[in-house]
Amino acid sequence: MHRRRFLKAATTGLLLSPAGAGRLLANAQSGYSGRCVVSLQLEGGADVTQFCDPKTNTPGEKKINNWADFGEPRQTGNIVYAPVANNQWLFDRYGLDTLIVNGVDAQTNSHNTGQLFNATGSNSEGKPSLTALHAAMNAPEEALSYSVFGGVSRTAGLTNYSLFDNVNQLRTLADPRKSQRQEYEGKRRKVEFDFVDAIHTTEALSPPGDTSMSPRRKASLERFRNARAARPDLAALTEVFPDAEAIAQQENFTVGDSRIWSTLKNQMQGALLIFKAGLGASADLSLASFDTHDNHDAQHEVLYTHLADALGFFWDYAEELGIADRILLVIGSDFGRTNFYNDGEGKDHWPVGSYIIMERNASWGNRVVGLTDELHFAKRINPSTLREDRNGILITPAHVHKALQEYLGLDLFADDMGLSLGEVESLPLFDSSLQSVDGLSPYARGIW
Repeated sequence: MHRRRFLKAATTGLLLSPAGAGRLLANAQSGYSGRCVVSLQLEGGADVTQFCDPKTNTPGEKKINNWADFGEPRQTGNIVYAPVANNQWLFDRYGLDTLIVNGVDAQTNSHNTGQLFNATGSNSEGKPSLTALHAAMNAPEEALSYSVFGGVSRTAGLTNYSLFDNVNQLRTLADPRKSQRQEYEGKRRKVEFDFVDAIHTTEALSPPGDTSMSPRRKASLERFRNARAARPDLAALTEVFPDAEAIAQQENFTVGDSRIWSTLKNQMQGALLIFKAGLGASADLSLASFDTHDNHDAQHEVLYTHLADALGFFWDYAEELGIADRILLVIGSDFGRTNFYNDGEGKDHWPVGSYIIMERNASWGNRVVGLTDELHFAKRINPSTLREDRNGILITPAHVHKALQEYLGLDLFADDMGLSLGEVESLPLFDSSLQSVDGLSPYARGIW
C-alpha cells in the first residue's frame, strides 16, 4: 500500500484497530511487493521460423529458411526451436519456465496496427496495454506504477506512465539536484533553490478555486500535486541504485554495412530497480531492428543472439535483486515475416507470429500451444482442447491478451472499467494439462 493511500485511509476512518493500523503502516512503508508484469516488444516483425516455430524447406515451394539446408529443428522438453543463434542455450536454460504460443494471426501487415494489437489485444485504439491495466489495478498510487522504456504504451485513461530513455534518469529522479550541486556549486546559491521550492509548494498547495482555469490546466495541476506528493517515495531508488560501473551500457553490433544498437539490458535494469524499490508494478521494453527487408538471416541471428543474452541478464539480475519470483514477462512482435526470401535476401511482412511468456517456476511452462503448417500458415484450434480443429478458431493477439488478463486477475477490472476485450473466446492457455501437440516433434526425435 502506498504511503498516501495509508494517510487517506487513516483520515477516512478505515483504520478500526491498532493491529489493523500496524499492518497497514508496515505495508505502506515497504512499497509495492506484488506481481510485476513486463512487456518486451520485438519491433519490426520477428521471424519466429528462425526462433520458436521452426520451419524446414518444402519441396516445390520457395525456400523458407537457409538454415534448413544444413540442419533440423531441435527440441528441449516440449519446446522446438531453430538451430541458430543461441536458441538452444535459451530454451535449455528457461524452457521449463516458458510458454510458447504459435500461430498467432495479427490480421495485418501494418507496423502500427501490429504493434498496437500486440500490446493491447485490440487492433484499434481505445484499449489499455496489458501493463497499464495491471498497474492501474494493482499499484495505482505508486510513484512509478507504470514505466515505459520502449514499446507501445496505451493507458486508456486508467493511469499515467513514466517515460525513461536511460536507467541513469532514475538516479536523477530520486535526487534531481545531486549532479547540479557539483556543476553549479559556487555559481548557484542555495537561496535560489529554496525560492524555486517555495513557488512549487505554493502552487501545489493552492486550492483549485480559480473558475477561469481551463480543465486541462486543472488536470495538469492535479498531476503536479500528485507528483510532488510522491517525491519522498522516490528516495527508495537511491537505496537500490548500483554503482556507475554496474550500469548496463548500450551495445553495438555490426551486420554487413549496417550497425545495430541496443539499450535492452539498460531498459531491463531500470524496470527491475523500480520493482525492487517497491515503486511500480509494470514496465514496457523494446528491441528494434527486426524489420529485415534485406540481409535477413545475418541480422536476425545477431538480434536473436543478443535477445538470449539479454534474457539471461534479465533473469539473473532479477534473481540478484530477490524479485525473480514476482515477474511475468510477455514477449511479442508486430507480426512475423514471409515464408520465403525476397530478391534482397530479406523477408517481408507476414501476419503470423508467436508470443513467448515466461515466469519463474511456472506450473504451465515447458509447453507449446497454437499451430502452423509447413509454410507457416496459422491452423485452427479447438478453443477448449487447444488441438487442431478445422472448425475451430485462429488465435489472435486478442485471445492471448484475454488469457493473460484472466491469469493475472485483470479481466473483471477491465470489464468494470468498460475496457474488456468483448466477445473474444477464452482460451485455457495456462492450463498445464493442455497443449496442441504431445510428445517429441518428428523433427527432433533422437536429438533431445
